[in-house]
Amino acid sequence: MNRLQFYFKAQTAHGLHSPSIYSLYCEVLNPYLKGQLSNSQLKEALANRYSDCTIMEIQSYEDLAKIPQNTILLFEKPHSQEKIWNALHSNESVIQTVDLFDLGLLFFKPICPKQHFYLRKMT
Repeated sequence: MNRLQFYFKAQTAHGLHSPSIYSLYCEVLNPYLKGQLSNSQLKEALANRYSDCTIMEIQSYEDLAKIPQNTILLFEKPHSQEKIWNALHSNESVIQTVDLFDLGLLFFKPICPKQHFYLRKMT
């Protein structure tokens, strides 16, 4: 998927039906997308928000069976590695995914229904 296709598929806070993702988007992800948060500040904000979770960065395909529950994986440039990204977010262990085009977030939180969100910055 190229950036233009992503733009038309992605949504902002107005189309979100998940209260937890809506809140995450408004408080953390949209400021990150607008350049107000660096990558390290994003990780810190996620760690503060999800204090019961482990935040990990991955660069390539991981054996998701070894990833414990309550983990959030950050995957940089998922659309440059489309096959890996699709395999990761379609894995049954992954409960929610957030696709920001340049960064993908994979949530291993068992209390949520399986969902995939495409999000872009709100102007």
